[in-house]
Amino acid sequence: MRTLFFLILFTGLLTSCRTTHKISKAEASTLDTITNINLLKIEGEAVYKAEDGKHYIMRYEPDPRDSTEEIDTLHLNGGGGATSRSFITFFVNKRCDSENFDGSNRKDAKISISPATIETFNTLRSFVNTLPDKELMADSISGSNHPRIASENRNVRIKKAYLYAYSRQTDEDYHVIIGTSKIPTASTKYFNVEVSGLPPATHPSFAVLKATRESFLSKASEKLCASGYYFYNTPLLVEVSGSLFFDKQHHNGLIGPATARPPDAWEIHPATSFIFK
Repeated sequence: MRTLFFLILFTGLLTSCRTTHKISKAEASTLDTITNINLLKIEGEAVYKAEDGKHYIMRYEPDPRDSTEEIDTLHLNGGGGATSRSFITFFVNKRCDSENFDGSNRKDAKISISPATIETFNTLRSFVNTLPDKELMADSISGSNHPRIASENRNVRIKKAYLYAYSRQTDEDYHVIIGTSKIPTASTKYFNVEVSGLPPATHPSFAVLKATRESFLSKASEKLCASGYYFYNTPLLVEVSGSLFFDKQHHNGLIGPATARPPDAWEIHPATSFIFK
């Protein structure tokens, strides 16, 4: 009976992965199968049965930025007359409060779509080679309310890239780490694409950002509420589009996981199309 059970398990895994990734009998026999992606934080590596019924070998990696999550502040006046005092209340964002964008730094730029004509690139590498110098960008952005500047005022489409990992942030954006190669090497370039938390329903970009988020979550897990990055052991082939954004708030900081880290603070933010191939 035990042999029959494993044969059924292996057959199911291989069948479900025929259009994605084949999982060998040897791999399946050494890993647990989970249906709650948050358990990867405990398991480290497992066969994840996604909401669409397909199976992926996935692993977990901590987010180096867990100790620097975004904090919003509110100034309140207390008392009156000469004894009036000012208090600062801190609001620490939590993941999965909703699907709505819950950040503050350069919010208008992050949830808006550039009106620029879309530029198409066959590969991620060819696109990355067009980006302006990061130090010039940092000098051009003055504060937390700065609108999208001219160098960010671009829409791009990358026809071929590989999705390595994703992470749900406390502002409800998904950090999606894409790379230039199916197998990581010393020359692989990584880049951060942000599947944005949703703006108000009346916002001009709402419909596009909602559709993009739904497309991304057709394979990624909307139930992810734990910190850290969740890796596909075999990266997924994708096509992505969106507006450019330079995240000065994290310039020269830790963006992305240790093993697949973009070199600077350039992003596609927000993504306006996310297609799994």
